[in-house]
Amino acid sequence: MMNGPPMHVLFLAPDTHVYNHGFLRGLNELGARVSAIGIQARNALTPGARQLLADYRQCKNPLAIDELLRCAKELGKPGFDRIETIDEPLVEQAAALRERLDVPGLSLQTARLCRDKVAMKAFLREHDIPCAQSAAVHSTDDALAFAEREGYPLILKPLAGFGSLGTYRVTNQQELEAALGKLKPSQQRPAAIEEFIAGHEGFYDTICDGDGVRHDFAAHYYPGCLEATHDRSVAPQIAVTNRLNGDGYTELRDVGRRVVDALGIRHAATHMEWFFGPKGLKFSEIGARPAGEMIWDMYRVANEFDVYREWALAILGRPAAATPSRRYAAGSVQIRPDRDGRYVRHHGLPAALKQCGRFIYDRSVPTPGTPTKSLDKGWLVNTWFRLRHDDYDAVREMMTFLGKTVRAEAR
Repeated sequence: MMNGPPMHVLFLAPDTHVYNHGFLRGLNELGARVSAIGIQARNALTPGARQLLADYRQCKNPLAIDELLRCAKELGKPGFDRIETIDEPLVEQAAALRERLDVPGLSLQTARLCRDKVAMKAFLREHDIPCAQSAAVHSTDDALAFAEREGYPLILKPLAGFGSLGTYRVTNQQELEAALGKLKPSQQRPAAIEEFIAGHEGFYDTICDGDGVRHDFAAHYYPGCLEATHDRSVAPQIAVTNRLNGDGYTELRDVGRRVVDALGIRHAATHMEWFFGPKGLKFSEIGARPAGEMIWDMYRVANEFDVYREWALAILGRPAAATPSRRYAAGSVQIRPDRDGRYVRHHGLPAALKQCGRFIYDRSVPTPGTPTKSLDKGWLVNTWFRLRHDDYDAVREMMTFLGKTVRAEAR
């Protein structure tokens, strides 16, 4: 229970996905009053979001800070104690609102560094964080000059993109020019170009309080994001480890904490991508928000741990109430349809469920006639399974078995 009036939290984009509701619930259960701004009309909010909100305003252009500020002032009586979002495109806007309204939390300077991949890497290189060489390019000439200096292969992507969307790996000048033709960098909208780092890819996520990292988690991609995004035949896996306290993760946890401390991230969640290969461990990028794809729900299931409530405790400046058990590993595997269109049937499902069913805690198997989703929509669309087991290797084996056994047919 709280002493005195409840803390008032403004939440941006409360209903873009059911995932958002977990964070609203965490705040509510701690007695906070939660108001929100979103793109939908009030009557278009889902019941799950509506019951968790004390007040709401629609903002048709949430990227426009003046529009957000107008809505916030209507809601903020007498004011806000925190302003939060879990949506990557709104991290900077939330920080700008904090600055305008003198609300504590992630600073605008840090939010901008977390959004601008080139500035982020330059800043962290100055703090001795190992990461790829990179630059902002405004034209084809800029990109060709970088390629001449650093050599191929290279990665080209939006400066403030989300995940692997719009990301291209190029191995020669012709491929680079083709990717530039798609991204169309300009003075107003530069692209990021960087050295390609070969190796295994994963992520390191945290909940931070006033002292830095309070809780942490790590997971692995099989295969890497770029390959998974561009190859329909791949059944991509995300594997959450329960071995984080082992020696094999010591360097990763050290680098992750150094990144968080260098950027001054406090009272926030983080999602940090990394590579490990011939050049050792390399930082890729960090977002000052929870991971997408309902990954935090995997942490909840694997660790017997209410991540949403613990996030809210850290955001509101209160002590932790629990620690992750590290008892289970968890996995998410997606089965892509053989083409875009509508689902016809699934093959191999009975055998898959017979082998793995008791370890599957959540799944989605679209019924015949359901439209398919394109590959760029992420890892939690089309057909997918989520598993839990106390042995990490067993989770990996079951995900691989499901990826080989289940086939989704569309036309």
